[in-house]
Order: sequence, then C-alpha cells, then structure tokens
Amino acid sequence: MKYFLLFVSLFFYSAIYSQTSIKGKNIFKHVEYLSSDALQGRWPGTKEDSIAGQYIKTTFSKSGVAPLFEQYDQPFDVTVKLDAPAGSNFIRGGQRENLLLNKQYSIFPFSGSATLEAPVLFADDNAIAFNAQQHIKSSWVVLWRNKPGAPATDRLTDYTLSVRAMQNGAAGVILISPDSVDNKDVLVRLRPRRDKPLAIPVIQLTRTAWQQMKEKLFSDTTAGDMHYYLSAAPLSASVNIIEQKIIAKNIAGIIRGSDPQLQNEYIILGAHYDHLGYGGFGTGSLQPDTTAVHNGADDNASGAAALLEIAKALVRNQEQLKRSVIVVAFAAEEEGLLGSQYFTDHLPIPQSAIKVMLNMDMVGRLNTESQLYMGGAGTFPGGVDFMKGLGEGSGLNVVVHAGGVGGSDHVSFYRKGISCIGLHTGGHPQYHTPADDAEFINVPGIEKVARYIYRAVYGLSVREGAWGFIKQE
Repeated sequence: MKYFLLFVSLFFYSAIYSQTSIKGKNIFKHVEYLSSDALQGRWPGTKEDSIAGQYIKTTFSKSGVAPLFEQYDQPFDVTVKLDAPAGSNFIRGGQRENLLLNKQYSIFPFSGSATLEAPVLFADDNAIAFNAQQHIKSSWVVLWRNKPGAPATDRLTDYTLSVRAMQNGAAGVILISPDSVDNKDVLVRLRPRRDKPLAIPVIQLTRTAWQQMKEKLFSDTTAGDMHYYLSAAPLSASVNIIEQKIIAKNIAGIIRGSDPQLQNEYIILGAHYDHLGYGGFGTGSLQPDTTAVHNGADDNASGAAALLEIAKALVRNQEQLKRSVIVVAFAAEEEGLLGSQYFTDHLPIPQSAIKVMLNMDMVGRLNTESQLYMGGAGTFPGGVDFMKGLGEGSGLNVVVHAGGVGGSDHVSFYRKGISCIGLHTGGHPQYHTPADDAEFINVPGIEKVARYIYRAVYGLSVREGAWGFIKQE
C-alpha cells in the first residue's frame, strides 16, 4: 500500500494542472446538451443519435484528440429493435379468447416466427417433461424457468432449456417463472440479444395466465407413466417477429503516449452515449406504458460528458503520458452492450496491447456520502490498492470491489479476457424513466469524479509493475 501512495504522490504533481482544468460546469454543459429534449433520448440509429455523435466528434477534434478510425467513426450494422405486430401475433387455447401480448404473455427475443396449433405437454418438473419428449413429439412443451439472468453458457438459462426442448422434438416452448425464481412474475422483454434465433416459437406466460389456460386445456387429459400430461385440446399461436436494423456508430479517438516503447500499449476509457428514446415496452424503460422523451442525463450523458472533458485534460498533459489512451463513446449499450461488443470483436489494435479498460456509466449523481463505486479492480495485479490509493485527497469515498464486474460496456472487455473497471455513482428513482434530467446532476460531484478518473487514467499510463488479466468470480 505504501508503494501505491508514494506512486500517487509522485505522478499527482506532474498532472495537477490538467486535473484542475476539469470543471464541473463544463461537464454539465455537455450533459445539458446531450440530455436535452431536442436529442429525443438518443435512440440508436435516429437523426438525434447522429447529432449526439457528431457533437462528440466535434468536441474530440477541438480538444486535439486524434481519430482512432476514419472520421472517428466505427459503424456497424445492428438489430436495434424487435417488433411483434399485434395483428399477426396471438395465443389462444381451450376455446378461450386471445391472450394479451405483453400483459399475459410475451415473446422471447430468440423465438422463431411460426403459426402453430398443437397439444401441450406439461409436467411439474422439467426433467419429467424432457423424458416425456421421448414418447411425444411435435407438441408445445411447458418448462419452468431456472435462471433468467444467468450467463449464456449456463445450462439452465431460458435459451439452453429451449434449445434442448427443440432438439427433443418440441414444436414450441412455453416458459413460466416459478415464484421462487421471480415473485413479481415479470414478462421478458422483446429486445435484441446475441443468441441465435431458434426455429420454433418460444413464449412466456404469466403464472395467472397459465393457471387459467391449464384449467381449459387439461379438463380432459391423458396421463403418462411419469406424471406428465398431454392436453386433449390444442394451443393455437402465431408468433411473428420483425427485425429493425440500423447503422450505429462507436466514436473513438486516441491520445498517443510519449514513450517510444510504451506508446504501443493502451489504456482505454469509455462511456456509452445512447439512451432509450421515447421509451415504451421493450426499450428498458421502467415506465413502459409512458411514451415520453427519456433524456438520460445520468444514464449516460454524464459518462459521455465526463469522457469529453477528461480527454481534453489528457491532451493537455500528453507529453507526460507514457502509454497511449484510447477514448471511446459506445453506441447501442442499452440494447445489450452492442457497441462495445462490436468494438471488442473488431479491435483496431492487438488485444495483448490493451492493459486495462475503464468505463463510466452513470457518474453524475454523487450521493451525500460521496461514494464512487467501482467493480473489476481485481482484474489486474495491484488494481484494488491502486484505485483505493487514488482516493486519498480526492474528496470521494471510493468503494472498490475486486470483482462485481457489473453490466455495462466494460463487460464486453472482460468477456474477452481484458482487465477492466466499471465506475458509477449509484442508482436513483429517475433511472430509466423520463425524469432522468440534467437538473438532478450533482455538478461539484461529477467534477470530483472526473478528476479522480483522470488521475486513474494518467496513473495507469505511467504505471510500472506487473500486468495481466485476473478472472473474478
């Protein structure tokens, strides 16, 4: 720990001028613009999203940040929205009227599109249902959800359960959340994901809708030897998913280090600049029934604004940097880390040259205890002590976790085996609602946070000692 404190004191004075040039009022001006009603929530692929991107590029250019790509842009084609038109989607069983989409049932993003009428195979246990499929093919199969939020590699995810049912001969899959898994019984959102779409429809029913349907479908049933049931009446459904594709753009610049050897090693600082547009079901809004501009001042105009001012300060101190610094404003984070995933899949530099990535997502609402949270500091040797040491004299109460990598763009780097740290100032009632406005930004607080992150990037650029990725649980 003494080493880190000494190290901090040595580099702090060489960078003090640039750090103090970071002003909260300048960051706030960027937040005000990016989260203004005129930019209509920065939904990826919209004209307003492009205007926000151009603002970031222009600010980079004026600050002296060189383009990493031509004109700073890294464009990529992405499915940003999945639509299920009401006129071509329905579910009904046992002669009952259609269920209400997104009220009584929803469609999984990896579902196939199909029209299907088939009996329903039901059991109280997934293992029994899978075993019954040895004898019963081409039916709907009811399965119980285990780990809705688990990693894609987990064998108990919605996706892997559905794949197994399909491989066993299912014509369609119905997933239901037990109370032990989700006591609120929230329906899954139809949002783009990286899972390969299946060839069969996959839907979720609420527990209430399932109980009502079961009473109709299984009034006359045939029981098997293993306590499974096959409905006499069929379940009819039409699932029709339409992809909406757009071109999104990551915006990236580079501040070249001065050391002849170390300038070919890189520290990456990132923040996403997109948000939820006008909200609505499937966008991630926590008020999905409200159509209104979701300005996203904290999420994540705050991170993008801090990125702009930190980059400017780094350019002022460029001669003191040893390693190069890449600054990236990611697109389409809210749709599933799509921009950062594309960036890490198409790195413009060798992966081995990246020492660490720092990500800012929601850094504008510093609380009364001045807590700046970070996860992933243990993904490189000495990272926890380094980040804690930087907190001395910062006016911040830094809460440093070795693991807890989190769910923002730095996760895309972690999945590639790249050391990363995610920084944020915590949640609040306005998160993912139309009320996340600039008026709630803590201006003195975001100045402290930006100065701390500047010191972290600068310190990592000149840091000596061991590097290497350390996986966290």
